[in-house]
Amino acid sequence: MLQCSWCMKKIKEDKECFGLSVKFVEGLNLKEDEGTIKSIFLTTRNTSVPMIVVAEDSEAKKQGQDGIFVLCSDKCGIKMKKALNEEISLFKPDGEILKLE
Repeated sequence: MLQCSWCMKKIKEDKECFGLSVKFVEGLNLKEDEGTIKSIFLTTRNTSVPMIVVAEDSEAKKQGQDGIFVLCSDKCGIKMKKALNEEISLFKPDGEILKLE
């Protein structure tokens, strides 16, 4: 079962969910965490949130994504995107919110 990275609500398997893809800044190395869910501390929220670190051989990585935040709604996605745009020490701004299938 996944958890929304913004509101922390559990997302049941039969429910729609969204993803906010991110690209890491130069020098941020999470290679050993590829293919796992890692807790990332966001200073703008003063808390840690879960993020999927994409695997090197994944379709997401081939499309240029380094991480994905799972979200329960567009509303949470918009809030997370705003917060992540302020986390310039970790992520490049303007990730894309996608509907996960």
